[in-house]
Amino acid sequence: MQFTTFESKEWNLKTFHTIGYQKDSKTLHVCLHGGSTLEVQDVTEQRLFEFILAPYKEQYLQNQLLPNHEVKIVQSKS
Repeated sequence: MQFTTFESKEWNLKTFHTIGYQKDSKTLHVCLHGGSTLEVQDVTEQRLFEFILAPYKEQYLQNQLLPNHEVKIVQSKS
C-alpha cells in the first residue's frame, strides 16, 4: 500500500495528515493526528481521486466519505 502525506498547514488540515489505499479491498486509510487510523470501506478509485483532488479535504471526508461508507477506527499501539 502506498501512502500520501499532505502538509497540514498548506491544506489547512486539523484532523489527518496521511492517507493510504488498498486497491484489492477498496479500503481508504486516513491517519489522524492523534495516532489512530480511520479505515473507510468500499471506496472506489474514482471516489479516492475526488478526495485527493478536493480543495477542502476535511469537508469531503466529513460530508462525502464518512456518512456513505462503513468506517472502522483503529487505535494506535502506543
